Order: sequence, then structure tokens, then C-alpha cells
Amino acid sequence: MKGNQESALIVKEFSAKYGTKHRHFGHGVFHGIINAFVFALPFVWISAVLDKRGKKYIIHHFSYWLVTSMIIGGCISEFV
Repeated sequence: MKGNQESALIVKEFSAKYGTKHRHFGHGVFHGIINAFVFALPFVWISAVLDKRGKKYIIHHFSYWLVTSMIIGGCISEFV
């Protein structure tokens, strides 16, 4: 289990150096927004184009993924 000890050491050094910097809900929300645009929007867009759906479909489904990604990103940044 050599990898686990090395990983633990890396995490410990990183935490000692940066501590709680950028560990707040707003920072996680920001990353959630980025992830929604990078990952969710292309899938929703392609699905809508292939199914010949309108803009309302894209906006509705992307809004869901945007809000969900923002909440999850914020919670991960704040509490994990």
C-alpha cells in the first residue's frame, strides 16, 4: 500500500500549504457553473438537435443541470 501513504502525504502537504483558501460555497458554485457549460450543455444540445426539439427544451434541461451542478459544486467545496 505504498501509494496510499504517498497520497496521504501529498494531501497533508497541500492542506498545510493552502489550508482553507478557496474552500467556500461560492467558489464551488463557480466551478459548478463551469462544469455545467463544459459537460451538460453539449449533451443537452446534441440530444435536442437529434430529437428535433426547440430552444425551450434546451433551456429547460440545461437550467436543471446548471442549478444541480451549482449546488453540488458548492456543497463539495464547502463540506468535503
